[in-house]
Amino acid sequence: MKVTTPMESKLVFLLGMARGGNPISNAVQEESRIYGDIVVEEFVDSYTNLTLKSVFMLKWVHNNCPGAKFVMKVDDDIFLNVPNLQRTLLNKTITKIPHLTGTLICGARPIHDQWSKWYSPKYMFREGKYPNYLSGTGYVFSGDLVKPLLDAALSTPYFHLEDVFITGICARKVGVHPKDNLGFSFYPRAVSPCVYKEAILGHGVKPSEMVKLWNMLNQPKTVARCNGEKKSKYLRKDLTTCSKR
Repeated sequence: MKVTTPMESKLVFLLGMARGGNPISNAVQEESRIYGDIVVEEFVDSYTNLTLKSVFMLKWVHNNCPGAKFVMKVDDDIFLNVPNLQRTLLNKTITKIPHLTGTLICGARPIHDQWSKWYSPKYMFREGKYPNYLSGTGYVFSGDLVKPLLDAALSTPYFHLEDVFITGICARKVGVHPKDNLGFSFYPRAVSPCVYKEAILGHGVKPSEMVKLWNMLNQPKTVARCNGEKKSKYLRKDLTTCSKR
């Protein structure tokens, strides 16, 4: 689908506070003063508090962007091809409301090893499998889901794995099924314009690589060399219906 008018969007960086006597650094305050794109909430910014951060995201969008058609949450090591994302979201044959999409993970079982990054105590989640959910590296949901997901999050016992909680447990509670999109991937992709010309996002991208990719994708001659390749070559091939953790 050809996009003739880009979607208007707003970029916001959501942060918690640091431990110690300087919870909001001078650098963060200066960036906020210059660009006005930082939101800081009163919680300690840590991995186990990512669910809290995502709930604050829902609250902020609900209070400040009531007319948002779509909302996207991405980690800071993601390269996002915004034009490809817009083309996908504007394609009405793909994007049916309500919409929740990203890299779908199915059949994942709670990990009971206390030394694992994804440790899940049995008292926090007693089911044998997580509901289908989207990788927290990056996912999109339609604006009509903001309030239902926020309400579900506030009325559901806290679970520290934010992607499981928001896109799995809360989504199930409001009756929404997350959908897979091959343009998303929680695996690192090759730092190549041919890959990101077709993809929506890739994970584990360093700041220097982001600059490199941006420059390459904005050089028509460089991108034109990829036109002879099949699109499927650059997207995920390891899936039948979805991934398993």
